[in-house]
Amino acid sequence: MQPCILNAPVQRAVTRRYRPAGLIVCVYLLGSLMTSTAESAGTLQPYTENASIPELNLSDTRGEIHRLEDYRGRVVLVNFWASWCPPCIKEMPGLKQLQEKLADRPFSILAVNVGEKRYEVWKFTKLVDFTLPTPLDTQKQAFNDWQATVLPTSFLLDTRGRIRYRVQGDLDWDDKTVVALIEALLAEETTADE
Repeated sequence: MQPCILNAPVQRAVTRRYRPAGLIVCVYLLGSLMTSTAESAGTLQPYTENASIPELNLSDTRGEIHRLEDYRGRVVLVNFWASWCPPCIKEMPGLKQLQEKLADRPFSILAVNVGEKRYEVWKFTKLVDFTLPTPLDTQKQAFNDWQATVLPTSFLLDTRGRIRYRVQGDLDWDDKTVVALIEALLAEETTADE
């Protein structure tokens, strides 16, 4: 499945199209995605750019503030997504499973919604039972600051807050290779502390 290119006219058209029948279309999208056998569009690539890490300071659907600096000492997955993006929806179950698998480890996922209103995101996450922290990037400022161009785009940060990997497109986050890579980042810090 190809990633979604964030294009304002396309986003508005898709949003307008499914808004009147929101629940029906969302359920349909989820059903069709669950039966899809397409392979993931993205792969985790080492992040080699020397740019400083952009700030992330966003409130979620409950008004709780999420600052990236509050997650220091944890491996963090920052995932940019939107409810109108089928590849974003496709990877949501894998993100939930990954968080459950690593629940007892210093690991967090921030599922940053891009460009949508608080109520729409809240309604969508309730519909699909997506319980991960969902900071809201309603003005797309963080998306642009992180130099993301497609949805979904994800960044994997180590415990020191450095971006180590990036993936553009959906990924099977519950895949053994991906989990092993995250485990290696977690072990890396444990070894450095000894």
